[in-house]
Amino acid sequence: MNNNTKGFLYAISGAICWGFSGFCSDYLFSVKKISPLWVSPIRLLTASIILFFLSLFVVGKKTFDPLKDKKDILRLINFGIFGLVGAQFTYLMAISYSNAATATVLQCLGVSYLVVYVCLRNLRFPSKIEIVSLIFAITGTFLITTHGNLDSLSINKMALFWGLLGGVGLAAYSLTPVVLLKKFNCFSVLSYSMFIGGVFLTLLLRPWTISVELDFLTILAFLGLVVIGTVISFFLFMSGVNLIGSVNASLLNTFEPLSAIFFSVVLLNLKLKLIDYIGFFLIISTVFILKIGVKNNR
Repeated sequence: MNNNTKGFLYAISGAICWGFSGFCSDYLFSVKKISPLWVSPIRLLTASIILFFLSLFVVGKKTFDPLKDKKDILRLINFGIFGLVGAQFTYLMAISYSNAATATVLQCLGVSYLVVYVCLRNLRFPSKIEIVSLIFAITGTFLITTHGNLDSLSINKMALFWGLLGGVGLAAYSLTPVVLLKKFNCFSVLSYSMFIGGVFLTLLLRPWTISVELDFLTILAFLGLVVIGTVISFFLFMSGVNLIGSVNASLLNTFEPLSAIFFSVVLLNLKLKLIDYIGFFLIISTVFILKIGVKNNR
């Protein structure tokens, strides 16, 4: 098996693991009735510890390099609070009010938000391919949230609020760590940022005040969320990036919402209508359209 094939398999597997994390979260919220206000901070703190030791194993003493400069520490804080908390907390809240499939697809709108941000920042009009992607994103969101009926919403208002905010969080998650990831190993950056985000959410949400019944299946689902859906997913996806490049890998990241839909329908018996699938398809297509556009312009 050549490196190109390995890279594609790694990236796809990582994206599927991310989709599996949505299923684990959905199971914890809808079946086990665990509060996302408890899961969010505990997930970040637990994952940060595992990623710290993984970083030590991969790069050794270089794990501590991000802590040597005050500017980098401020960047870690920025990424932890606005990037990771912005993306992860909003995503879990959206799942708690809807389901993993809807929350994951709505978070994909972050790519469209980035298009708007770049156009405003550079004071330019969107390109033709960007306009097409924005039309797809708006139409897909309309179909998912209204089922074509302007008089009512087909999903919970709070699910829509957190889902749309999750797109903003994903955009922030994509922008805030750029400098850090150019300088340091991704696992050390994620470890420190997740720890900062976890501490921030712990102080804000006070999870120790929330009653949680930890039976075997609850612990198993939480470990699936942390180990498979966070640690292994990042490891596989970044391994894929190293072999096939970030553009190709990010294209394959569309397997995340696809796998989240699959797991929700097959394992949680989620009932979706044809119009939902059409909406999902349109939003997921925006990622392909934009990434292929970027690839062709290189």
